[in-house]
Amino acid sequence: MISAVDLLKGIGKLTGMYVPDVTGATGNYDTNFTAKAKAALNAFDSGADFAYIHMEAPEECGHQGDVRHKIYSIEQIDEKVVGYLCREMEKRGEPFRMLIMPDHPTPIAIKTHVSDPVPYLLYDSEKKRGNGAKSYCEREAAATGAFVAEGQAMIKKLLS
Repeated sequence: MISAVDLLKGIGKLTGMYVPDVTGATGNYDTNFTAKAKAALNAFDSGADFAYIHMEAPEECGHQGDVRHKIYSIEQIDEKVVGYLCREMEKRGEPFRMLIMPDHPTPIAIKTHVSDPVPYLLYDSEKKRGNGAKSYCEREAAATGAFVAEGQAMIKKLLS
């Protein structure tokens, strides 16, 4: 469990997960994005077969109504976490899967959580296929018709 949020770190510890302290992990747009990705790789190198990386920055920016830093945070996650991990895992030559998704939307306009469906991206390095979406966003996700209503069904999709 790689997170700057005490609640999630506690959940990780209570469920027996490895929960490293990541230097520079703040839970905001100034977090050390690269260090979080490297912590996942270090966990894999130590024998883990699963890593949960929680990125709080876009949500916190949503609560603050800070569109500039929300966009920045999403771009950093794309480049320094998702992109970095994909490149590094591909170099290792082992098959892997990634599930990228928010836990809930936090729109800038209202600065709080809403219960709208969230987009998700499930990537399998051995089955590189798409669902027709042109980008990763709410509108494109809705257009695919792919919807998973329950969390346990989503984790089954990831792990099966």
